[in-house]
Amino acid sequence: MNYRRKIKDLLYKMCSLLDKIPNNSLALPLNMLWNMLKIRMLLLLIIFLFNVAYCPAQIYKLGDPSLLNSLMEKDDFFKPYLNDADKYEIQIIYTQIDRDSQQHPTFTQYSYQLNSKRFFNPASLVKWPLILLGMEKVNNLNRDYGTTIYNKVEFTGNPDSIANIKTDYLAPDKTPRLANYIKEMILVSDNDAYNRMYDFLGQEYINKRLLEMGYDSIRVMLRFDNSNREQNRTTPSVQFYNDKDSLIYKQPAATNPVQLSNPLGAIIKGGRDYSYFNNVPLQDVNDMMLYVFFRDVAPINKRFNLTEKDYELLYKYTAMYPRESEFPLFKKNKRKYPVHLKKYLYYGKNSVLPDLPGLKIHNMVGESHGTLSDVAYFVNTKTGIEFMLSAVINTCDGKITPANYHYKDIGQPFLRKLGRTIYEYEMQRRKH
Repeated sequence: MNYRRKIKDLLYKMCSLLDKIPNNSLALPLNMLWNMLKIRMLLLLIIFLFNVAYCPAQIYKLGDPSLLNSLMEKDDFFKPYLNDADKYEIQIIYTQIDRDSQQHPTFTQYSYQLNSKRFFNPASLVKWPLILLGMEKVNNLNRDYGTTIYNKVEFTGNPDSIANIKTDYLAPDKTPRLANYIKEMILVSDNDAYNRMYDFLGQEYINKRLLEMGYDSIRVMLRFDNSNREQNRTTPSVQFYNDKDSLIYKQPAATNPVQLSNPLGAIIKGGRDYSYFNNVPLQDVNDMMLYVFFRDVAPINKRFNLTEKDYELLYKYTAMYPRESEFPLFKKNKRKYPVHLKKYLYYGKNSVLPDLPGLKIHNMVGESHGTLSDVAYFVNTKTGIEFMLSAVINTCDGKITPANYHYKDIGQPFLRKLGRTIYEYEMQRRKH
């Protein structure tokens, strides 16, 4: 933690102390209460000015727009992809990260066919903003109810399409906890875990909060199950329990009064209607990943209210392989959970490839309806390499049906080669 964050934390603690005293405000003279209020307002003003001074609206500069194209043109492997780039709907973001002698980072972003107005099915990429929103919401409830992501939670079935959830069969102790669901989403992209986080947050809360943060192109409208449009608007009651199994917080069932739709309008692709599907532009989820690992440079409105323990969990599990976790099923079923599961950029899904010494890839992926995507932060402390790479490719040939998905022969080879190409470029760049 650097000195700026320490100063802000101290200011927030001073505000918190003023909130806690006195317990009976009527017992104090009015002039003393007024002075305390003025002090608190002054502290908040200092925090605001401090944040404005150190948080630029755009934290990266734009690099040469031809760089990515020129890197791919040098390798014959990419030729068929470049020739049909529109067909494959390829979008790429490459962010160089350079540090000065004080370790302060600067960011230079390069892109290829980046277009927030061009819809792609984000699939499991939507899990990343829900993980951050879930952590934040629990922290906001903590002050009044003592909630944490490690509490036992239960979901009471309403609407009746949603079963009562009192067990998490993937978890080591079979106990449903938001922390377990977060780890399951990160490690193996589990859809049931996503559905439970969606139920905790609620459709209305998710989209209102993201809109407040300036993510006006994101829409989260559906679970990953058979819920119809109306059922997706409704979420069940959620109960939190402490270590003594006593109820500490109950969130009632809720229904979003507004029918949401894709901000890009009516979307028909490959014979499917995506007008009411989730929408997450690649730039937005790329930025959300960057802001987690470089939180001090994030604009104030883009910051989630996370604790140090939250960040530690995210840093640890986004780079972890399933076999390294505490989840027994992930260790046992090596066929379903191979070594390099989810590390599309650089490894693809090939479990035979050896690990590159020192390399950690912190990432989230998407795979659905023929579309593959990966948003990753690469760091190798042995070589000093550090960069971000995000990419999406449509592998569906024609009508969107499983028979036309080409993950194995089109999508995975492309992402694997792209990650290695950028990594090799970083090696050469840092030598000079």
